[in-house]
Amino acid sequence: MSNIPATLLIVDDDVQIRSLLDALLQDQGYRTLTASSGEQALATVAQQPPDLILLDATMPGIDGYQVARRLKANPSTANIPIIMLSGQGEQSARLLGLEAGAEDFLCKPVSSDELWLRVRNLLRLKAFGDHRAVHTLMLEQQLEKRTSDLERFRSAMGTDERLLKMANYDPLTGLPNRDLFYTTLQMGLTQAALRGWQLAVVTIGLNDFKNINLTWGHLMGDKVLAEFSQRLSNCLNVSDTLGRMDGDELALILMIRKGQAGPRQMVDRIREVLRDPFKLHGHDTPMTASYGIALYPDDGTEAHRLIKHANTAMGLAKQAGKDTYRFYTAQMNVEVLARQELETALREAVRKQAFEVYYQPKIGLADGRICGVEALLRWHRPGHATVSPAVFVPLLETLGLISRVGQWVIDRVCSQIAHWQNSGLGALQVAVNVSAQQICEGDLVNDIERSLKAHQLEPHLLEVELTEGSLMENTPHTVASLLTLRDIGVKISIDDFGTGYSSLAYLSRFPIDKLKIDIAFIREVTFSPQDAAIARTIIELAHSLNLQVIAEGVETREQLEFLTRNGCDQVQGYLFCRPLPAVELEALLREPRSFI
Repeated sequence: MSNIPATLLIVDDDVQIRSLLDALLQDQGYRTLTASSGEQALATVAQQPPDLILLDATMPGIDGYQVARRLKANPSTANIPIIMLSGQGEQSARLLGLEAGAEDFLCKPVSSDELWLRVRNLLRLKAFGDHRAVHTLMLEQQLEKRTSDLERFRSAMGTDERLLKMANYDPLTGLPNRDLFYTTLQMGLTQAALRGWQLAVVTIGLNDFKNINLTWGHLMGDKVLAEFSQRLSNCLNVSDTLGRMDGDELALILMIRKGQAGPRQMVDRIREVLRDPFKLHGHDTPMTASYGIALYPDDGTEAHRLIKHANTAMGLAKQAGKDTYRFYTAQMNVEVLARQELETALREAVRKQAFEVYYQPKIGLADGRICGVEALLRWHRPGHATVSPAVFVPLLETLGLISRVGQWVIDRVCSQIAHWQNSGLGALQVAVNVSAQQICEGDLVNDIERSLKAHQLEPHLLEVELTEGSLMENTPHTVASLLTLRDIGVKISIDDFGTGYSSLAYLSRFPIDKLKIDIAFIREVTFSPQDAAIARTIIELAHSLNLQVIAEGVETREQLEFLTRNGCDQVQGYLFCRPLPAVELEALLREPRSFI
């Protein structure tokens, strides 16, 4: 808002009224002009248009009603607000003033407080109207400029449609490329602002498209993308735009006029057409997509911001499951930023090796004494509470850092075992959790051999724990790796047994020494007949295959009694001891005792 005081024109044939109004308004900081007749008022407005007019209704010659009609009929003066003044309080006089175009009406004599308020409010409305007019003009100029730029570009390209397509269209799908999509979105935003429409940006990503390329090859992947884009194009309205942003990601611009269907209906339409499977070498292959939706003006007024927000929403839709959409919310930015900060801190922790290994004792049910420990990774993030392994371990896998951290853990554990031996605490077997990535992408066997040799350890003191799921990934390589470890003398156990793959065939295929019953079954083993039956079956099955059985998550005496009664070999859980730093565990090891 400008600090220049508003200019008010006072029009009245009575000099005393003019002087009174002039004094009242100048006292409030306004600049004033005066006119004693309708003719003089019109001349003054033509020479120096005011911000507001106080206009006497009845004057000799051209009266106030005629002045108001002439000013409102002229586009250059129609937006000047008029307060009509009249000594007649009849309803008819008020109606005549409003019919002539006046915005307000006051009866003489005028109350100073009411006059000031009416003037202030009308000036505010005028300022808002002027702002909208300027904004609309700017939008019209932007739209005209962008249209002109596009026409100049087309003119410069001449009649060579091939060059035009190369510069603006994706060669595979024939859709607008990223640059043209941005230009179209900017023009659409200008048009939406000018006409008061809503606009939606929808980003669309095919799920599991990487598998198509890996399984069928890139030529077939290109065919799927071309058909995918064609199916989407058939869903569009005339005013909508579809473009290819990158790889298997497409984006939509939806112009939403009043009364038209919104983006949710468009997404539902696309989901429906994707339900027909794609033909890949004669095979029916179902495909789904994930969708992120950002709305103008609620989620942003700039092209790059809307696309960024739509991508954020699409990323969360992918995490939520296949064939899912999400509307952008401000909370998503908070979550994405928090995740980015967590990733940055985690990368720094990996660089500095800022982790700690805790150890939870395993208790042998034969004598109640510690028969081994499980190594558990912990991360104390500076300035934050301890981050749960359930949060940062999957993130390490996503970032491709788990093999590097796993190698550090193996070496740290081997160093600790050697330290306990040299300290007179005896040979203690330690179990280390290993991810599928360490086997498939890392060099697990060499990592273990190198650490065992460096710390001069007997291999049987190291136990490798894998989940059922990790056994199924890259199976031939996994089998070869585990066979090599068994030949070295390293022990192998299956963690979370009973929650993964239903087939038991791998128990004979893989060189396994121990099964660990998942905590999910132990938690309800004394209340749920089904869980009790599963736990008993696992124990019997393991013993029939000459495998040992460990139960994790034991927290009550009733659970311990059930496991003892049914022949479980080892247990661990909070009933006996929480995971401890190495120093605290050493103190426990120096005072041997029975935990049962």
